Order: sequence, then structure tokens, then C-alpha cells
Amino acid sequence: VGTGIGVLAEVINKSSDKTGIRAVANVISTSDEMIKSGTMSNIIINGITIGDVNNIKAGDSDGRLVQSFNAVTNQTGVEAYTDEKGRLNLRSIDGRGIKISVSKNQKGQDGKVAEVSVKSMNGGQKLDGKGSENYGRLSLTRLDSRDIVVMSASNAKSLYKSIGFDSSQVAKTVVNLRDTMGAFNKDVKSAAGSNYNKVVASGGAELGAGVTSLRGAMVVMDIAESAIKILDRIRADLGSVQGQMISTVNNISVTQVNVKAAESQIREVDFAQESANFNKLNILAQSGSFAMSQANTVQQNILRLLQ
Repeated sequence: VGTGIGVLAEVINKSSDKTGIRAVANVISTSDEMIKSGTMSNIIINGITIGDVNNIKAGDSDGRLVQSFNAVTNQTGVEAYTDEKGRLNLRSIDGRGIKISVSKNQKGQDGKVAEVSVKSMNGGQKLDGKGSENYGRLSLTRLDSRDIVVMSASNAKSLYKSIGFDSSQVAKTVVNLRDTMGAFNKDVKSAAGSNYNKVVASGGAELGAGVTSLRGAMVVMDIAESAIKILDRIRADLGSVQGQMISTVNNISVTQVNVKAAESQIREVDFAQESANFNKLNILAQSGSFAMSQANTVQQNILRLLQ
């Protein structure tokens, strides 16, 4: 508990409000073929011994094999189920790795060796050899048009490879609203995390249109969430512009009111009366100037007499 890419996804998601990136971990092992009638001996999964499971039916039709795995889910962190093709699927519920092995079947009392119900998983990993190991797939989603950049301070290449981000391991694509009009292609399927192991990836099928699959529905929800965020930003920008326009209109209205007030005052003037007042004041001004001139003349005459 507390290991694997499930923990890595939790760490990334804690900072998603700052990075804008959301992580999803998928750790699922799938058998290469349909479950066959037979026996599986000495099953060990994530260090927990299940033991022998006998009389397994084709496709595990009675659920015997699946129940044996699910009985110890609390200890292994792994749950089992079968798909529509009758294959065994093991899913990590907390993102830890899945390691499973079995022993070769021994001869029975009739001298025959029972058929091994599940011989290999994840594209050729033999269970009765080294066993099957799967540490999952990490999917990163960013709800805008910017790139997802993974950086490391030291020894970058080996560190990237250890978490599956080597250049040869990464599947990446950009999805938009146009892609929802039909089936999501192989690139979208891979980048969305649907190709969680080699068995599923080897099928090469498309993801399916719109919400016809769980992963497709999640992709559509991501697109919708991204569109909502973009609309929120546009609405915020429009709100700012609208506020500036309202302020400008208010200023223009005030100027218009002042101009109209001045125009009203001009229109209310009695030009005849104002002209008479102007002439009267002009005559008074000229009279004042003449009086000052006469006073200066008298002053000069007095000065001459004193001389």
C-alpha cells in the first residue's frame, strides 16, 4: 500500500490547480487468451498465496477463478473480473503494481497433466515462468492548448523511462470538439489510457464514438470542462471590456450634459438688451478715458504755472 503510479497520480493531482494537469493511473493485467477449462496451481499474487484452483470452466463461467482472486483483494489490492471475450482481467484498486505467478500443473491420478487455464498475460508474460509483472500506465490530461512538459533536474533519461515517459513510450495527442463528431481514433485511445496493456493495445480498435465507452465518456467530459473554462475566461474579458465601455459612456454623457447646459444658456440670452448694455458700458469706458485725459492736461498746466 502506498506504492506505484497510483501514489504518483495523487501527488500530481494535489498540484493540478497550479499546473492545470490531471493524472489518472491504470494498472490492469489481461490474459492473452480466453480462460480455458483446467487448473491453476500455486497462484501467488503480490506476495499473497492463493493456492490451487481446480475445475475452472471455460471463460470462468461459474466465477470460480475470479472469486478466488477477489477473496484476498484486501491483502493484494487487486480485483478480478472477466471481459466479453472471457479473458481474465486483474485491476489494481490503488495503483500499485500487479505481479502474479503460478506453478506448472502436476500429473493427476490418471497420469495426465491438467490444462492450465491462464498461461500468459499482457502480451506473452508466462505465468509459470518468471510470472507476469505490470506497473500500469499513467495518463496526463491538460484542459487547455498548452503542452505538458515533464522535467527532471538530473539523470533525466533514466528517470523518464522509469515512469514511462521515455520518447519511445509516450503516446500524445490533442483532442477538440470536432473529434466528438465520430469515433475517437487510435491516437486518442492510446493517449487517453485505454491501451493499458499490450493485449488491449494489440486489438488496434478505435475508442468508439462519444460516450459509448467509459474512457470515451471521460474524454468528452474533459473536452466539455475545457470549453467551460475557456468560456469563463472569455466572459471575464468581455466583462472587463464592458465595464470600460460603461465608464466611457458615462463620461461622454456628462460631457454632453455640460455642453447642452452651455447651449441652453446661450440660447436664453436677450441679444438686444445685452447689446444695449455693451454700448452703455463702452460709452462709460470711453468717458472714463476722456476724463483721465483731461485730468492729466490740467495737471500739466498747473505744473507750468508753478514753474
